[in-house]
Amino acid sequence: MLNFRDGARSVRLVGLVFVVASLAATGCSARRGSGAPGPGSGQSDGGTSDDGALPDATASHDAIVDMVVADTRPPFMSAPSDVDVAITADNAYSFGYGTESGIDTYFAGSRATSAGEIFSCPIDFGPEHYVVPAESAPPGAYLYIVSWDDHSVTQGVLAQFKRTDATLYSGDTNFEVCATGIDFTTASGPTQEQVNTEILNCNAGTGDPATSSAGWVNTAGPVDGTPSAVGVLAVGEANEPNAGPGDYGVFPQVCVEDADGNKGIEEGAHWMWYDPQDGSVRSDAFHSSRGNAFRAFLIFRLPADSIVIF
Repeated sequence: MLNFRDGARSVRLVGLVFVVASLAATGCSARRGSGAPGPGSGQSDGGTSDDGALPDATASHDAIVDMVVADTRPPFMSAPSDVDVAITADNAYSFGYGTESGIDTYFAGSRATSAGEIFSCPIDFGPEHYVVPAESAPPGAYLYIVSWDDHSVTQGVLAQFKRTDATLYSGDTNFEVCATGIDFTTASGPTQEQVNTEILNCNAGTGDPATSSAGWVNTAGPVDGTPSAVGVLAVGEANEPNAGPGDYGVFPQVCVEDADGNKGIEEGAHWMWYDPQDGSVRSDAFHSSRGNAFRAFLIFRLPADSIVIF
């Protein structure tokens, strides 16, 4: 499998698909957007009036429009485009996509061994960039980020997803997280099979609430389907500039743009992690509390149709 530290990569993810259908009368053409004739207009499908006389130009145009099946897209939406993804994590993550039931395509990662591999430019040394083709985007799929930490200093995930003029950042209310309680501190991380097993457990809410989240949660708590899940999705600080050398919040700013003009993660993205809300956390969800207090590894997921173009 491709390792996240291996240069450029391109993956497929899911999005929205719109179908435009139309019918055309032989020898006729019409512009989209004109009104169709109403009841009692006296027009037939052939474009002549009931008495055999030719209709005026407006009536003829309306008759043709009546034969067109309208564009089925809502007027405020555009066709889907590729999704540009940028991600980093303190300390490690894997990336994949699939359905609500599991990941179909999985890119296994490895743990960062230096701060530079988390925060610094250039892109693909610190934060990593992916291009997600729009054509592999059936509705109902999910993007997954799997993350684990080293139980030292800080931990979190930061990401953004861009589609033409629309951007969705980590910390958005569409994100959900499930804490598996399976510790991969000193390992390269879970396999695809292990992740998919845990996704099924998360969906069923069958984890131990003393060592896992026992289901999916968002910033408000349990989501529909796993009402007994515990904890919340923790949303932390934005990826904003530091006030000065060594003067920042929990994290330094992650690379926004490198010297070659490659885009990183914008200031609107917020760090995410899991908070068990069980009294075991010493300060906040982003500072280590020794041991696996945050019940990692964690699985974050985002419905692909949350990333829409307006």
